Amino acid sequence: MNPPLTKWFNQRIWIIGATRGIGAAVARALVLRNARLCLSGRDLSGLQAWHDTLTPEQKTRTTLTGLDIRDPQTIQKTAHDLSLAWGGIDLILIVAGIYDGICAPDLTLDQMPLIADTLQTNLLGPYHVLAVVLPLLRHQGYGHLAFVSSVAGYNGLPRALAYAPSKAALNNLCEGLYFELRPHGIGVSRICPGFVATDMTSRADYFMPALMQPDQAAHEILAGLERGDFETHFPRRFTTLLKIAQWLPRRLYFYLLARAIARSTP
Repeated sequence: MNPPLTKWFNQRIWIIGATRGIGAAVARALVLRNARLCLSGRDLSGLQAWHDTLTPEQKTRTTLTGLDIRDPQTIQKTAHDLSLAWGGIDLILIVAGIYDGICAPDLTLDQMPLIADTLQTNLLGPYHVLAVVLPLLRHQGYGHLAFVSSVAGYNGLPRALAYAPSKAALNNLCEGLYFELRPHGIGVSRICPGFVATDMTSRADYFMPALMQPDQAAHEILAGLERGDFETHFPRRFTTLLKIAQWLPRRLYFYLLARAIARSTP
């Protein structure tokens, strides 16, 4: 559904949310493929330590920039600087996201700052990026936008009363973008991982089926982009079941969800 991204050499790629987890794993994979990278995130300390281990040639291809996806001014400045330095951007991968862990019985006004931060980061953050980069990509007449969402956006889930709705909205946004941007030569990809071993999932107190490592997730993401997929979801033995659940009658879905939670609770 998208032009396959089969040649990574010298591709100009901006990863937003590259400091750890999936974003950092994709960056490591693309360095080995000799892409030109701008790696952005809130805390660059861990990324800087990794950057220091690169060869001199790899370092010349890799730029680190501090960026908060909630701050449109820093996004605009980084995009402007990249356009001047690179002359264009081939792929923008938006990975930045946070998890809230909010349950209905605990929902109070005290939780509102966390809910607002989750929505600002997971949903309004991508809108900030779009508002800045879409004019650039349309002027180029080419480019690709890839969003790391989540299978949590497929169905309503407990323990994620801000996270799951933010990802559901992001999934919906990707579909609208694909339809409207394809005639302009701009590709759009939606990436929906299951459970990946990151800082975010390390705080979970429940069983996570088919847990993947970040490097495995990076492999799946790049493979999906190379195929030209609109949606890449993984691991399929788990995520396919969640996609099927979208079509179930709600009475059956809630019954199966309750059984799954009962089994996974220690």
